[in-house]
Amino acid sequence: NDLLKLRHSSAHVMAMAVQEVFPEAQVTIGPWIDNGFYYDFYFPETTDPETGDTVPSRKLTDQDLKQVKKRMDKIIGKNYPIEREEVTREEARRRIEEINEPFKLEILDSIQTEPITIYKIGEEWWDLCAGPHVESTGKLPKKAIQLQSVAGAYWRGDEKREMLQRIYATAWKDPKQLKQYKKMMVEAKKRDHRVLGKKLGLFSIQEDAGGGLVFWHPKGSVIRSNIEDFWKAEHTNNGYD
Repeated sequence: NDLLKLRHSSAHVMAMAVQEVFPEAQVTIGPWIDNGFYYDFYFPETTDPETGDTVPSRKLTDQDLKQVKKRMDKIIGKNYPIEREEVTREEARRRIEEINEPFKLEILDSIQTEPITIYKIGEEWWDLCAGPHVESTGKLPKKAIQLQSVAGAYWRGDEKREMLQRIYATAWKDPKQLKQYKKMMVEAKKRDHRVLGKKLGLFSIQEDAGGGLVFWHPKGSVIRSNIEDFWKAEHTNNGYD
């Protein structure tokens, strides 16, 4: 639907912005998700051109996200066309090797169908993609897009592979929808079981003892026992021993 296209195109614009702000960044995948989209990036070590020293891979910060969002707004303002192009597998490989994007080569090798489709943002940026997308970057509501956080993710979910940096973002049809979503997230945070458990004195989580391990307090134990008793009674009443 239109919202999914908007989010998919926003992901591409974000990836383009990241590579414009941080040219060493390599792109991997960037799908839409329930409330927005994400994109995974690999930041290799670089070399200082003046000293020749090795520069550690970049760790994205909140300030970096602000720079990326500012560049996204600029790309959206230029209203670049977003166009689909079909190419042969050999041509796709040639283009990928030309820009030195090894992760794209892996993605290309995993694509079983032909021709290979790519989507271009003007003549400035492109990625392997099946689509769909909006017609141009100007169709994206810059005030309804928000970059949210950065997390780590292994390439292909394999802990033996490269550690990537995943930028999560949300995108909506207009600022009003974004505002409603942010309000919903604030309310959801208030109802987070980790917050309520501590606030009501039901249980505590002690990371030193193990992440996610719950230590029940007296009041919490009573509630847990009542729920378990109810659960067991319902199973018995419905013929489950």
